[in-house]
Amino acid sequence: MITDSAESNARKAKGETLQKAIEAGLKAAFPEYADDIESSPMSAHGEDIRIKSNAARKAVPVSIEAKWKSTGLSPVYAAYEQAARQAEALPSTLAITPVAAIQQEGCDPLIVMSMEDWLVFTKRLHRLTANNSGSDY
Repeated sequence: MITDSAESNARKAKGETLQKAIEAGLKAAFPEYADDIESSPMSAHGEDIRIKSNAARKAVPVSIEAKWKSTGLSPVYAAYEQAARQAEALPSTLAITPVAAIQQEGCDPLIVMSMEDWLVFTKRLHRLTANNSGSDY
């Protein structure tokens, strides 16, 4: 619970840092759409990362809500770290991407992966769909 404006501003600054990191990662992954990707101002309604053109939206067909927390996400990170250790231990020459599948009672399952791995998958999907001009996916 936020108790004063200083705490509110500190939380917004941490959230803004996360949003800016996501924005920078997307711009680096999709330099051709850099002008069409921006972090929303803190406390603004809507998406945290704005995709401003149809071409950029086709390349990055997701809606991003960024959440930064100082505590409370440890079980999610523990599950992801376990997946990473297990992927590293696999006797394979293939690149194996660690993901954690999580679900809370009454909610849909979610997949958690690193932002870098997600950017790689998103770029790969975009290349595949761009080369298959007769279909959206």
